[in-house]
Order: sequence, then C-alpha cells, then structure tokens
Amino acid sequence: MSINKEKLGADKVIKNSLDYCDLYIIQKGDKVFLLYLFERRGYYYFKIMPEIVGKWEDCENVVYTAFGLFGFVSNQEELEQKIKEKIEVLMRNVST
Repeated sequence: MSINKEKLGADKVIKNSLDYCDLYIIQKGDKVFLLYLFERRGYYYFKIMPEIVGKWEDCENVVYTAFGLFGFVSNQEELEQKIKEKIEVLMRNVST
C-alpha cells in the first residue's frame, strides 16, 4: 500500500517496509512525522508522531513510545483522511 502525499497535503512521503509494519516518513513544511502503519485482517491501525532522535525501525517498540497519536480505520479509503486529521492535531500541538 502507498500513501498519497497530495491527499495528506504533505510535501514528501517516503516508505520503508519493516518487519511488522510500514514506516512512512512524512514531511509537511518544516515538520517531519513518523507514521507506523499496521494492517491486520483488513483493518488498519497506525501511530503517528513527530520525528524523534534514535532508531526508527522498530515496529513493536513504537507502540509503547509515549509520544504520538493512534488511528484506527476499517478500510483503506478512510485511512488517508484519518492520517491527515492526526497530522493537523500534531502540527497545532507539538513544537519542534
């Protein structure tokens, strides 16, 4: 699956396939976000957070990281809209 940067209003989206999830690095203006996307049995869930210092390639540990927001959707059509909503919340409430 790929995320459409235009639907997110992002400047750049880079995908990395990891062990149990896909990591998307999303740049919007001067902000960078890490999106960890999981798919199980036709459902999608994700965690999105501001970029952090350290390793980004662990799908399991990111769930336990205190920073970021979760999203849950039942189909792919809803996914990009839900991600966009979470990015907007983070942009309003997180300073880097």
